[in-house]
Amino acid sequence: MKRAIIGLALALLGATAARAQGVEAFYRGKTINVLVPADPGGSYDLYARMLARFLPRFLPGAPSINVQNMPGAGGLRPLNYVYSVAPRDGAWIVMPLQDALINEALGEPGADYHGAEFGWIGRLAHSVDITVMAANSAVKSIPDAQRVSVPIAATAATSPTVIDHALANNLLDTKFRIVTGYKASNDMLGAIEKGEADGAFTSWTTLKSVHPDWLEQKKVNVIVTHASQRFPEIPDVPAIVEYARDDRDRAILALFGSSGFLGRAFATGPGVPPERLAALRAAFDAMIADPEFLGAMAKARADFGPLSGEEMTRFAQSLRAPDAELVARARQAMKVAR
Repeated sequence: MKRAIIGLALALLGATAARAQGVEAFYRGKTINVLVPADPGGSYDLYARMLARFLPRFLPGAPSINVQNMPGAGGLRPLNYVYSVAPRDGAWIVMPLQDALINEALGEPGADYHGAEFGWIGRLAHSVDITVMAANSAVKSIPDAQRVSVPIAATAATSPTVIDHALANNLLDTKFRIVTGYKASNDMLGAIEKGEADGAFTSWTTLKSVHPDWLEQKKVNVIVTHASQRFPEIPDVPAIVEYARDDRDRAILALFGSSGFLGRAFATGPGVPPERLAALRAAFDAMIADPEFLGAMAKARADFGPLSGEEMTRFAQSLRAPDAELVARARQAMKVAR
């Protein structure tokens, strides 16, 4: 019996070593592709390049990482590609737009994936999305926006830059004039600087990392966070749910505000060999504790609120489609007035 137990232990140890060796052999000399649903210059690109810079140090085989920016189609292109097209081998990683799971829950056209089936690696930061206005704008609060019509720079109709202001217009009676056609966060913020727009939708991380001088010199005002509660770093800025007029509208705003929990996360497609997903998760966990990585994040003024792959998996599994009435109301509220 003793020999049998020892033999079983040695067999299990050998299997574990073989799997580890297999992971290292797979990643040695490999290039991992990280697909980003936005142009360079914003917070998605910032976090993806941080991952590309530091994650290989902690992966067996020390592969390189290639960041590919794939904007367009409301951020759905890279998600659908990794879910349905890319090899399921652990060499393809996607960074979803933070509203990806909401689009799935609402059954939005083009959301041809199931979030719970992705191999979630981890999250670097909770996202805090904001509406920022030029200091000389007549709009310095949501109540001001309910009285005065001003242009807001945005990207495409399916992006949060449009949807969140459409929700405000339709549920809160704000009068934002949504001007689409800008490519990315830098372009929208540039529209404020050029006087083309009074304001824009962006993330708190993007604003404070790309334009810290705007905050220091009070060139802009942050008038609202698109979230379900106030963000401790800017406690005087109201959350959008605070302006809801009834429980039904509050539920819709809270649903969209939950996108901040997904934030800046990373996942593989479904069906990746479990030992490779485990290696990616272990490397991610080691990276977020690395002093050099933490120093680089602090230097970039990037928000940092990591969660493990297991925690992100539970979050993805927890999101279910709302009731039909709420879905219908949400879809109506997302529409931009013509």
